[in-house]
Amino acid sequence: MRVYKNNSTDATYNLNLEDRIFEEYKDDEEFFMLWRNSKSVIVGQNQIIENEVDLEFAKEHDIKIVRRKTGGGAVYHDLGNVNYTYISKKVSEFGNFLVFAQPVIDFLKSKGVDARHIGKNDIGIFDGVIDRKISGTAQRIKKDKSTGEYILHHGTLMFDVDISILGKVLTPNPSKLSDKGIKSVRSRVCNISQYLPMTIDMFWDEICDHFGAKTDISEYTQCN
Repeated sequence: MRVYKNNSTDATYNLNLEDRIFEEYKDDEEFFMLWRNSKSVIVGQNQIIENEVDLEFAKEHDIKIVRRKTGGGAVYHDLGNVNYTYISKKVSEFGNFLVFAQPVIDFLKSKGVDARHIGKNDIGIFDGVIDRKISGTAQRIKKDKSTGEYILHHGTLMFDVDISILGKVLTPNPSKLSDKGIKSVRSRVCNISQYLPMTIDMFWDEICDHFGAKTDISEYTQCN
C-alpha cells in the first residue's frame, strides 16, 4: 500500500488534492493518505449549507466551509482531527463501509481502544451507556476506460477536536438526533484522546507505520 502524509492544513487545497489523486490514480496498488484541516466544516455533496451550518458563528470564528464530492453529513474539522483517504479497486464493496473501516478499527484496537463499527458508516467507542462517534465516512467511485473502476473511501478520526465549537457550528435537523435518542451533536461524539494517552503527532505517525511505507506523490501536489 502506498501511504502519504499530507502536511497541508488548508481544507480547500486538501480536498482538491484528494480529488485530483482519485481522478488520476491508475495504480493497482492501494493508496492511503493522512491529512488534517484547520478550522472548517466539510459539507456533503448534496447538502444545503444553510440547513447544516450556523453561518454567522462560522464567520465569527473564521471557520471555512468547503463542499466535498461524497454524500453524507456535514463534519467539523480542526487540527485535532485526523482525516484519511483510501483508494482501492474493490469497487464491488461500494456501500460496504465496514470493509474499509475495519483496518482503522484494527489499528485502534491494537492501541487498546475499544473501537467498533456503528450505524451504517461510522466508527464509535462504547462509553458504558451509548456508542459515541469518533469517525464518519463516505465513498464514491470512478470508472477509468484503461484501468477499470476505483473506489474512494474517506473518513475522519476525532483525536482531540474542540467539541464545544463542533456543537455550535453544526446545526443538523433535530430529527436526525432524536431518532437515535440523542439530545445534541455534542453529546453524540467523543475524542480518541480520552482513551489513548499520546499526542496527536504520535497518533499520526503510528497510523502511517501501521498502514505501510511512505510514498511520494509529487505528480499530484501542484493543484489549486
